[in-house]
Amino acid sequence: MKNVSVYYTHQLPDISFERLMPNVTIIQNENRKTLTKSELIRAAKDVHAICWFVPDVIDEEVIASCPKLRILAGFGRGHDNIDITAATSRNIWVTVGPETMVDPVADLTWGLILSVARRIAVGDRYIRATKLSGWHPTRCLGYPVSRKNLGIIGMGKLGRAIARRAVGFEMNLFYCETTPVDKALEKELDLKRLCLDELLQKSDFVCIATPLTNDTYHQISTRELSMMKPTAILINTARGSEVDESSVAHALDRGIIAGYAADVFEMEDRQYPDHPSQVTTGLVNQADHTLLTPHISTSVKDTRIEIATYQALNVIQALKGQRPTGAVNVIPLQTAMLA
Repeated sequence: MKNVSVYYTHQLPDISFERLMPNVTIIQNENRKTLTKSELIRAAKDVHAICWFVPDVIDEEVIASCPKLRILAGFGRGHDNIDITAATSRNIWVTVGPETMVDPVADLTWGLILSVARRIAVGDRYIRATKLSGWHPTRCLGYPVSRKNLGIIGMGKLGRAIARRAVGFEMNLFYCETTPVDKALEKELDLKRLCLDELLQKSDFVCIATPLTNDTYHQISTRELSMMKPTAILINTARGSEVDESSVAHALDRGIIAGYAADVFEMEDRQYPDHPSQVTTGLVNQADHTLLTPHISTSVKDTRIEIATYQALNVIQALKGQRPTGAVNVIPLQTAMLA
């Protein structure tokens, strides 16, 4: 595929572009910061493919400014930051990352559950800040996990992966979903479907596992937090804007809930006009009751290389006139390969 150019909005892990897409001109954003809209348009206006990442917002203006564009290939599973309608109307594919991304996200979710419940990070900070003088019966008192109630909002692939990991802890599993899951899966995992309000009232741990949409934006805010147990812990590895961070900070400060763990933040979701420019200060200041990680759910070298390889495969397929494996939209097949 000569005379074909692909623009990467962020730098990849240590991986060979020549191996990913031989004979293709690769242009890469050499700056670590996320591009503004005008910067992205200037950089990508003449390319055939844009490889986008979690922080990018690609709206109709960007898409219309790239007349040669054939595919918007994603590095993540979420695609709320891409105007799929605008892309589809111009016969541009939109793709997302592989389903295998779910496992590392579920693993990190469980790391957050255990760490915030058992105050592991608090204990680590204590050791580093003081001279440990020995054991004490009231130091870093946390909350039990085994045989407690776990509520999962959303029972797609991520929700199911989180639930499967809970079986070993003998937890009571509740889930909230618009339609019930397969009866065989409900029986296998002993899942009980509840409405959101009842799930919040009964759960000791609440995990968010839904995609970000207009319906799930701030789905956990003041009202929902007030329904939770004062000993409950909320975990978010889905999208930051599904939680109203200011309300969570207030709930933690008032003892309305016991803890919050997150790998995603409102500041990342730039498509919402009122998104904050940084992680909510109230969350940062609640160090004893929060655990915050910088969106590292898939930050495993092997996983990142797998995602990058899959992203490149989608680009190659689209430029050859094929339907990309990770496509989330439908457009007429373009049988002519770009020359």
